[in-house]
Amino acid sequence: AHGLASQTDARVWRSLEAPPPFHSNLVVLSPTTTQADIAGYAAEIESSPRPTGWSLKDSYARFELAALGYFMPFQAEWIWRDPAPAVATPSSARLSWVKLSTPSTLAQWEQAWSGDTRNEAEAARPRQFPVSLLGSPDHAFFAGLLDGQIVAGGIANRSPGVVGLSNVFSPPELLEETWAALVNALSAEFPATPIVGYERGTDLSAAESAGFVALGTLRLWCRPA
Repeated sequence: AHGLASQTDARVWRSLEAPPPFHSNLVVLSPTTTQADIAGYAAEIESSPRPTGWSLKDSYARFELAALGYFMPFQAEWIWRDPAPAVATPSSARLSWVKLSTPSTLAQWEQAWSGDTRNEAEAARPRQFPVSLLGSPDHAFFAGLLDGQIVAGGIANRSPGVVGLSNVFSPPELLEETWAALVNALSAEFPATPIVGYERGTDLSAAESAGFVALGTLRLWCRPA
């Protein structure tokens, strides 16, 4: 979506340019990828200037990199939900939900997303979600409205065989309602398709309340500039 060059082999996906905030430079694709492999990719990444440092998504939580100068901001759980038909919205629901279709609503959505406590440190960054994504059949942005204002949301991202749910945000008191509503929205938009993602903390608990199960652990490792 950002037009950045990348490479994929049997072991990793690698961005050849600085990725947007919250996206890794290197993503492990295979459980057979070794720490020696990672050292080789790291040497290539570090042969060019990296003023903001770089990060690695350790998709199988196989590596211990602290002694090599990396730090681990978080560890999370991969999650999976079997496909299920969409159901009627409960009468007790406080939020109304819409699928975004215009650049102006996407800008409003991103502003609400940026205000989430996990994202506010990047509030001055360039646009994270290009308008071109609105025309993609494999992406959908959903917004939860309270009194006409966007206060919650999430993104669907379809891959072969599954649809990912990410960038979920919500007021804490509406988190479980948000997860249930997003599952419903994805089930209607991409019927008969399993939903996947990764979460931690209260979001993981809310996902589990919405029917997700944890499959395994992943880690994010960051290398300072």
